[in-house]
Amino acid sequence: MSRNRFTIEGLDAFKAQLRALPHELRAEGAGIVFEEGNGAVDDIKEHYARRSGELADDVSLQVTSSGAFGASVKVKSASPIAWMYENGTQLRHTVKTGASRGVMKPAPPARAFVPVMVRRRRRMRERLADLLQRHGLRVTGDV
Repeated sequence: MSRNRFTIEGLDAFKAQLRALPHELRAEGAGIVFEEGNGAVDDIKEHYARRSGELADDVSLQVTSSGAFGASVKVKSASPIAWMYENGTQLRHTVKTGASRGVMKPAPPARAFVPVMVRRRRRMRERLADLLQRHGLRVTGDV
């Protein structure tokens, strides 16, 4: 009786590729995260610059995490008037007398920051899903 023999060629190379995959994904994925974060900063600064140089100057990107398994960034505005610009202002009056309490003129909300962030996050998720698919992984669900 003869023995059956089963041989898999290239298994060592395949194992090496699997071990290298997380590092490749992290490096390219971190690049995507940083690119979209910087793009968001640029888009917000461009919108703010039309209104006020102070608003634009105070927008920045902070790296909050960059490790072996991922990367994250935070887009932040340090301007004290950013909240009023984004959310709008209104005249304030006291309840009892109706006297005006503020000198700020009413201004409609500009809504620049949040729409830019929503658009950039969506694009980042799509690019990360494409990265995974290019490396042979299956992406399911809503990205």
